[in-house]
Amino acid sequence: MEIRGITKADFDQVVSVLDAWWGGPSGERAHPVFFYELGDQALIAEDEGELVGFLLGFVAPTHPPCGYVHLVGIEPDHRRLGVGKALYEHFIGRCRAAGAERIKAITNVGNDRSIHFHQALGFDVEEAQDYAGRGRARVVFSKKL
Repeated sequence: MEIRGITKADFDQVVSVLDAWWGGPSGERAHPVFFYELGDQALIAEDEGELVGFLLGFVAPTHPPCGYVHLVGIEPDHRRLGVGKALYEHFIGRCRAAGAERIKAITNVGNDRSIHFHQALGFDVEEAQDYAGRGRARVVFSKKL
């Protein structure tokens, strides 16, 4: 498996497969900003030239910097094979190189697959009420680097 930075062709492919990979309308979550403005931080995983995963994230310019993972997708036949873990490890390396001291991600309450995945990677998990506005709780994942 090869992990590398995203290209425009990769971004277009991510948008085209996201609904199928996530089982419903999700393509709008892969915002073009992750290619045009943050593309040097987004990652693609390929297996023999085939797209098998992606991670859209960036290093936030906070003090100290913080890595933020916005969206991860793994091709269904490649789940539970280490693709997501490898993407996170590669991204964490980039975050450390940029001076980040922690990494963060969020998900919707009830997304048990995401919660279990992040716990397995050593993230702290906290449900934050009103995180995304009044009555819109989210699960916040945080890990010190």
